Amino acid sequence: MDRMKTFFKYFLMVVLFFVFSNIMTRAFLKVSYSDLKDYEINVEEFFVEVTEAKASDRDGYIYGIIKNNTDNTIENKYLKVSMLSKYGDVLGEKYVEINKIESQQRKKFEVKFDYDKVKSFRIEVTDTKPEEVDIWQMIVNNTNDYTTKLMNP
Repeated sequence: MDRMKTFFKYFLMVVLFFVFSNIMTRAFLKVSYSDLKDYEINVEEFFVEVTEAKASDRDGYIYGIIKNNTDNTIENKYLKVSMLSKYGDVLGEKYVEINKIESQQRKKFEVKFDYDKVKSFRIEVTDTKPEEVDIWQMIVNNTNDYTTKLMNP
């Protein structure tokens, strides 16, 4: 019976430590994000509202709402979100696809980014999205080209 009590005590301590560490981790992560209050929305075709924007030193997120307050359907557009440093330099861009929004319809959007030290952002509308580059495929292609040049001088 003593072994069961000892086992139960150790089991209870492990469970309590697990719960405590999860609570502390969440609290630390919540505190490490700060609000991004400095942003610019350059969209005239429809209404864009940012509901929440937070960033840490390494990553962040932006939540918002798009509302089509025109009489036309909006199709095949992209929201271009440019993440900016404290000096206004573009650290990176993310694109949110807008497939189809009927007149007076609302749609939520979400942008998650992993750029360092983002201090502000800018939202614009564009008709196209640049092609995504597959880094691994570029390395393989360049290696094959280099190998071919070495083998056939």
